[in-house]
Amino acid sequence: MGWFHLTQLLEHEAVTVSAVVEPYFMGPGHGKSGSESFDELVKANPEVVFCASIGEVPAATGDAGAPRLFLIAGRTCDAKRLFMEALEAGATHIYIEKPAGESAAQLREMKAAADARNVSVVVGYNKNVAAYTRDALAALLAVGDGAPLPRVTLLHCNEFVPGEPLLAFLRGPGGEGMLHNMCCHELALACTLFGVSADRVTSIVLDPNASELIDLGDGRSDWSRVTFTLKLAEMPADAPPPPPGSVRVDELTFSADRCGGNFSKIVLTDASSGRATSEFRLPSPEHEAWIMKAQKADPLIRPYFLQQAPDYERLKNTFLSHIGSGKAGIPDGVVGLEGAIDALTLADMLVPAIKQCWADGAPWTWHPPASADAKRQKVV
Repeated sequence: MGWFHLTQLLEHEAVTVSAVVEPYFMGPGHGKSGSESFDELVKANPEVVFCASIGEVPAATGDAGAPRLFLIAGRTCDAKRLFMEALEAGATHIYIEKPAGESAAQLREMKAAADARNVSVVVGYNKNVAAYTRDALAALLAVGDGAPLPRVTLLHCNEFVPGEPLLAFLRGPGGEGMLHNMCCHELALACTLFGVSADRVTSIVLDPNASELIDLGDGRSDWSRVTFTLKLAEMPADAPPPPPGSVRVDELTFSADRCGGNFSKIVLTDASSGRATSEFRLPSPEHEAWIMKAQKADPLIRPYFLQQAPDYERLKNTFLSHIGSGKAGIPDGVVGLEGAIDALTLADMLVPAIKQCWADGAPWTWHPPASADAKRQKVV
């Protein structure tokens, strides 16, 4: 992931890449598979300092007060440590890959540390700026006043190979689990663009026919595929208006399949007939043809890098333009730590709830809390 971001940044006219931190190939991975390509990268970029840790990154040079962006793309279990090290190393801005931490509690600590140093942070939820998302929102916003909104399904598929290759991923790089790993994309869309929050959820309905929970051993389990619907309480009368370009829904369906292909969709369904009326897809047919060509040229690349390449670039460019203009904070429409906290708060709640739905064969339903301090009560 970091390599993919680096290839885009090295070609960016407004960016000077001064240092790259690569602990694996400059440590235990030296001389192992992939190190040849890394060595070629080092030779091709003599102006860049390559380091084994953030602590080795040279101090800032050149214009005093110039912005210093750290782009963090590491394992989620290392995200908080790398983030704190970047703050100590003098970051003025941080772009950190999703989900940015292992839990909402971690992200709150990270946000407090960044706020104390006045560091602006963007989390790499690239689907917020993707064309298919913008097109789906435009269709929803075009619905006339008073007319019922279509039901919305956020669908996300990867193309892992079933069996041992999938199990190896779920036990290793994907060890955060479906909700905190693959589905975090859609949870961020839900929280930032569709008005979803953990405290609005009144029930969760799992579709067992479109779900499969895998036993990973050692008391662990994860979903190879899962589909569930959130029913949401009405927004309070004094709630602030939705952000521009977003909509608020009272129901939202999520569907994810680790082995379903290399695409994502937003599907709009007529609420009365149950008939799908519109589908918005990533990638487009033209983009898919480009992906197939690029995959042939580089068979080892993860297909979803290519699928989301234009959106990775768009998100970074949006942040870089914002930084270059001297504006404070982060650009409109992107996800910062606050939105990432909302997404993981939802994920933290959903993980046990959906597994309980699977075990019970029934939805989970909650009584609305009597006050802001009241604990949520589960009623099966």
